[in-house]
Amino acid sequence: MKKKTSITIRLIITFIAVMTTVFSFGQSKNEKKITVIPLQEAIEKKMLELKIFGAYDPEIFHEVIDRDGAHFGKCMAIALKSNIDSLVLLKMESGTELLPFDTLFQTMIVTKSVELPLYPGREYTTHFYAMCGQLHDAPPYLEATYQLGALSDSNTVKLAQYFDKNYIQGMIGQHALWAYTDKADFKELTNYGADSLSIALTAAILNDLSIETKLNPKKPKLEAPPVETIQVTKLMVYGIIALLLLLLTTSVYLIMKQQKKDETIG
Repeated sequence: MKKKTSITIRLIITFIAVMTTVFSFGQSKNEKKITVIPLQEAIEKKMLELKIFGAYDPEIFHEVIDRDGAHFGKCMAIALKSNIDSLVLLKMESGTELLPFDTLFQTMIVTKSVELPLYPGREYTTHFYAMCGQLHDAPPYLEATYQLGALSDSNTVKLAQYFDKNYIQGMIGQHALWAYTDKADFKELTNYGADSLSIALTAAILNDLSIETKLNPKKPKLEAPPVETIQVTKLMVYGIIALLLLLLTTSVYLIMKQQKKDETIG
């Protein structure tokens, strides 16, 4: 009997220990929730040192090159060095502008929101998605450095968020952005790999967002004729109907008269 009681007590103690461990783990997990801070706020608070630059290295082979460099995809890089002793996540929103220190290069638009971990006392470099926002300036590369800007204008942000949501990070999206930012047409975009099929897909993006460009101009609306024209047309119709009725009546009258005449002669 004592043996059974001892086993029962052990089971109860084990159960309590397991539940305490689970509860403590769940509680500590909630307590260790990582803080998310906008990247701009972290810069202003001097929480880190950073460098933003192009990821493209002309001396290394890249599969995605369009004409004279890498305009889209993971074409930007950021180097982070923490000045704090705790882990935080740095948020960078899609639609954020990256402004070049040298105006020879294009302003870049972040096309996929990212949360970058800032590890205590550590530094590292990573790449992220962006697209070029100025067709006629140079694309970024390793030596082109940038500073973090604000969110771009509403249509550019709409495009960037659309690319983010729909996993569009290639040529079709880039051409949609240039069609808006630089008023690029089909002929100009063929220099950057566009053809009739890709332009149709690009135009579909712009139509989805109700952004009018040279690739998807508004179709002219058929204007209704003026009221006066409608009234004149109605009068003409009524006149023709009246004339037809008059002719019909006259014809019937003449036919009946002729019949009576024939009967009298007969």
